[in-house]
Amino acid sequence: MNQWQKKITDLKEQGLTQTQIANEINCSQNYVSNLENGLCGKRLGYEMGKNLEKLWAKHCSPHKVA
Repeated sequence: MNQWQKKITDLKEQGLTQTQIANEINCSQNYVSNLENGLCGKRLGYEMGKNLEKLWAKHCSPHKVA
């Protein structure tokens, strides 16, 4: 499991849907599904990666961002 798969899995465990994640990181729901299944993401774009990291920090980090 790569880091992006882990982040998406963590976010879904917190109750977010693929559509909600997609809206937050600025991509399609299908792309989130592909990330979750490891079909893409080895070279995730900078902005999308930063957005996913921020979303993960907001919902999943032990030191949640307010």
